[in-house]
Amino acid sequence: MITLYARSIETQREDEVVHDPQAVEIAKQLNYDFSKYEKGWASQLGVSLRIKAIDERVRTFIETHPKALVVNLGAGLCTRFSRVDKGEIRWYDVDFPEVIDLKQELIPQTDRYQFIARSIFDFAWIDEIQREPRQPLLIILQEVMSYLAESEVREVLQQIRNRCSPATVIFDVLNQRSARNSRRHDTVSKTNAEFKWGIDRAQDIEDWEVGMQLQAQDYYLNGFVNYPERLPFWARCTRSLLAMLFASSGRVLQFQTLA
Repeated sequence: MITLYARSIETQREDEVVHDPQAVEIAKQLNYDFSKYEKGWASQLGVSLRIKAIDERVRTFIETHPKALVVNLGAGLCTRFSRVDKGEIRWYDVDFPEVIDLKQELIPQTDRYQFIARSIFDFAWIDEIQREPRQPLLIILQEVMSYLAESEVREVLQQIRNRCSPATVIFDVLNQRSARNSRRHDTVSKTNAEFKWGIDRAQDIEDWEVGMQLQAQDYYLNGFVNYPERLPFWARCTRSLLAMLFASSGRVLQFQTLA
């Protein structure tokens, strides 16, 4: 709901970072109290910048592999397919059955866009995706890894490497300091969720022996400095310093499975 709210609000701004009219329509249909997130200006902008960074990575992958298969794990009410589809990719959104039940009421499935009602740890989802021989595969985990224990993150990556290779994997991470501060977060603190895992060096994942090689990382929170008019007065005065302090707080990582 936090990311849906962020996309909906962002789309209605003149200086939008993300354009997602589908999110606006879904938010209107839901009987949900979004008002508890209204003061979370930092989260709203940060989420939008993260979504933009992931969207750009996905679009680049699709441009290179126009007939790719994309699997969006822990998809929630994500509407990325509508933003990046060029008419040839096939896409699966995977999430808990109760989430998929809600999603089916709001978003239509098609031959190329389908839902799988499973936990990401029910690795039967791998058996359900219909992948053609040598078809490029992109797996996305947006706003998922930070809510998992490190052992769970390792398990997911290991299963992807063992059963889905070759595959490109895109996911976002927090640093360790940010992962310890769920209670101080301006929107997550309004929910029952909590961060469980963060990492300071993305290269450390290569040392886990889960068969992943780092290809790129985007420090998307650097984008805060480009929107000074959105910041409180105190933040405007110190935005360059804030950018330096918080740049590594959130990153989008891209990995490739090793043969």
